Amino acid sequence: MRRTMFGLLAAVGAMSSGGLLVSATVEAHHAIQAEFDTKKTEEITGVLTRFAMINPHVRWYFEETKPDGTKVEWQFTASGPGAMRDAGLARIFKPGVTYKVTFAPAHSGAKVGRLRTMTFPDGRTVTMYHEDPTKSDVKVE
Repeated sequence: MRRTMFGLLAAVGAMSSGGLLVSATVEAHHAIQAEFDTKKTEEITGVLTRFAMINPHVRWYFEETKPDGTKVEWQFTASGPGAMRDAGLARIFKPGVTYKVTFAPAHSGAKVGRLRTMTFPDGRTVTMYHEDPTKSDVKVE
């Protein structure tokens, strides 16, 4: 009886933990429209200071220098690291390089955005997000 009761408690504990883990994961994932205004597109030109291949979304950190010399820190997000690796984009972004970035701005006005395109100094453009569901989310032109 003691062994059966221990097994039952262990099973209930495992199910409870798993349920909490699943509900936390489901609750954390949301539509990008909840955080970003996908009807708008803004643009900056800045120096990439950091590129992070992290879950659930890849992040780029930029420093934009305004015409008056003031510096603005930006953070952009896009697809997950798996999609970046599959598209061959895991190693093409280099800190210290200046890029032109278009993005959907945050509803909150914070200096964050959902990356749409990134244009390299040589003119190549990487498209990370667009509104057309018939096209791939990640491509290089």
